[in-house]
Amino acid sequence: MSSQSSISLVNFLPESNRLERIWKLAQTDFKKRYFNTKLGVLWALINPIFRLTVYLFVFSYLGGFNSENFGLYIFSALILWMSFSETTIRSINTLKQKRYLLENIQFNIVDLFISNTISVLLGFLFNLLAYMIVALIMGISFSVSLLWLPILLLILAFINMGVSMILASINIYIKDIHHLWDMMLFAGFWTIPSIFPLENFTGVLQYLIYLNPLGGILINFRNIALYNLPIDFYFLGHCLLYAIALFLIGLLLIKRHWQNALERF
Repeated sequence: MSSQSSISLVNFLPESNRLERIWKLAQTDFKKRYFNTKLGVLWALINPIFRLTVYLFVFSYLGGFNSENFGLYIFSALILWMSFSETTIRSINTLKQKRYLLENIQFNIVDLFISNTISVLLGFLFNLLAYMIVALIMGISFSVSLLWLPILLLILAFINMGVSMILASINIYIKDIHHLWDMMLFAGFWTIPSIFPLENFTGVLQYLIYLNPLGGILINFRNIALYNLPIDFYFLGHCLLYAIALFLIGLLLIKRHWQNALERF
């Protein structure tokens, strides 16, 4: 963002209303990513659908995976993981990119990460809508368990914010963290039942799901939005503890170290 547009955004943000300021930041960021292109918000659908098509071709035709609703099985993992990866990747340089906000107005540092999470979540909702439409077309029935979906999304948001603040804090001192995080995201996608069935994670492999903060969220999302099963409270509690721990660690780190970013960036 140019210096002129940065000043313009500072003047645009309200000084006193914190919630409005967070929303304006998220809204501006969302519009910047989608509405300045010819296809606009359709990119929020094109990217995961393209990936879904590639995975379907590779695993259904080349790999011989012929499970029922396999496309939705992959799509559910893809949209959740893309939300997590996009939020955390974008957060790494947040302190550098939004430094002008911290220098010009009274701003709670955490609000930067809240607005970033909301901005990505807005795009995720378009993917979720596409999932629901396709699921209904394919004859998937939803039960009252679907009411747990907002809880799952809230837990996902806190996990995203926690990891985002941790990465942004590390980036103050270790500039290569984004390379390491790219590799961890690539490996992490395969430590949850993203492609392969949950039954394959037996023995030692089952611990991979517990180590990955999105493992339980994906399992429960499929339970309520694909298999018409009740929520798994064990995985729900596990993910909730993960979210609380990551958020508190991230909050502690960012509040303790963010001012050093003004000197180093």
